[in-house]
Amino acid sequence: MRTANSLFLRLGLTAICLFAVSALVITWCVAHFTNKAMLEQSKMHLEAALKSRATIVEDHYRVTQTQVSNLAATTPIIEAVIAFTDGLEQLEQDYGALAPPNEEINQALTNFYQAEFASRIDREIDVADYIPQATNSRLAQWIYIEQNPNPVGQKNAAYTPSVITQYQQAHEQYHNQLNRYLISFAFYDIFLFDKNSVLVYSSRKETDFATNFNNGPYAASNLGDTVRQALAGTPDSVITSDLKQYPPSYDEPASFFAAPVFNQSQLIGAVAFQISSDRINKVVADKHGLRASGETYIVGSDLLMRTDSRFSETSTILLQKVDTEASRAVTNGETGSTITPDYRGISVLSQYRPLNIDGLNWGMLAEIDESEVRQPAASLIKSLVPILLATLAAVAAITYLLFKYGVERPLANITSTAKRIINGNYSARTPVHSKDEFAVLATSQNQMAEAVEKHISELEAALKEVRELKGLLPICAFCKSIRDDDGYFRTVESYLVGKSDLEFSHTYCEQCVVIHFPESEDNSAKQAKK
Repeated sequence: MRTANSLFLRLGLTAICLFAVSALVITWCVAHFTNKAMLEQSKMHLEAALKSRATIVEDHYRVTQTQVSNLAATTPIIEAVIAFTDGLEQLEQDYGALAPPNEEINQALTNFYQAEFASRIDREIDVADYIPQATNSRLAQWIYIEQNPNPVGQKNAAYTPSVITQYQQAHEQYHNQLNRYLISFAFYDIFLFDKNSVLVYSSRKETDFATNFNNGPYAASNLGDTVRQALAGTPDSVITSDLKQYPPSYDEPASFFAAPVFNQSQLIGAVAFQISSDRINKVVADKHGLRASGETYIVGSDLLMRTDSRFSETSTILLQKVDTEASRAVTNGETGSTITPDYRGISVLSQYRPLNIDGLNWGMLAEIDESEVRQPAASLIKSLVPILLATLAAVAAITYLLFKYGVERPLANITSTAKRIINGNYSARTPVHSKDEFAVLATSQNQMAEAVEKHISELEAALKEVRELKGLLPICAFCKSIRDDDGYFRTVESYLVGKSDLEFSHTYCEQCVVIHFPESEDNSAKQAKK
């Protein structure tokens, strides 16, 4: 039974191991192909989200570029640039004696800048560096900014100064129309410049109003660069600036579009639009179609974000650097997909493509945490583990029962019969109740036992006959005949043949040949030699 138990244990463990290995292989295959499927599905979702948002941003910029180009060619804008340029140039003259002293204007502007400008910028500044130097510019800011009763951010609302100048007449004629245009198309501000880069009109009247963008406090801003490029361009050219912090808008990120204004073939100025980051940010940061960890954002050639991260409670525009494999690839003009650590150091699936916007080297990325992509496969494996363990337990139990009643018991019966045969019970037989291999083995064992039993019976009979030859045999002293049990004398060979399976053949020994056959040639030769 020890051998049977050992075999039973080995076979059982082998079956369980085979199932366990098979289960592990199947689980790995399920996880692998589930991961692969979820990865492809996530790529398609990211690609769809990326494409939809990129299309909106590209269309927005393309439409805005078209708007500023078309507006620059309209008669009202041409007339407005001329009217505002002339009105600003003679503003001091038109105000005349009604204008306060320069010291009073400077002090009023200084107080306003300190209270309403410096306090809104998160850095230390000297307001004197931002107050314009030209008399007409300071007077224009005093009238339309400092004296304007509307709060900061709403200086574009209706307001009529106490003195009606030529500039105010132009303002009354064109401001409402330009202001409606600003509101209708959700621009942040609309600007008109003269040919010397002086901002002769601004809808919102921030601190850049009436300043010179060639040598004034905002000459180095992205609006200054954009306007100078526009003034140097052709009638159909449009210049688009990158998103940068703009001081007059209290360092909020802003982007500008500018186009030159020609009166027939003569350059007279430029028109420009300012758009804030909010409109683009709302489109790009929209979570629709994204999962819990999914996000889309834009990066520039400096690898700084142009939109907010959904994982930050504060703005990340122009503050968060994204120096990753995907961001470097997209700013190099590449389109693709990769799994890489993001700006948070978390491994993400990243889909990226450059934005087709004239004048901008921007790229958009759509990303989702790799762990979320692989979560379905992990959950599937987690749910499979108890099932596999329960199945393994069932397989172990079934294997035990199968081997117990299908292997161990038949094998024990065969072993028991073998032991009885070994102990001399040649009539022992193994019962056969099935038609499997153990039945064949038991049948063979039974046949072998029958054969052994038969041969033993034959040997015992032969032994009995041999034993009958023992004892005294009456034999004739002269003819050597043997008297059998019946009292008759028989020759030795006939007696032995009757008692055994022996057969006799007759020949002559050498002495008998000489005695009984002296005339043979061999005997004559032997006699002669003697």
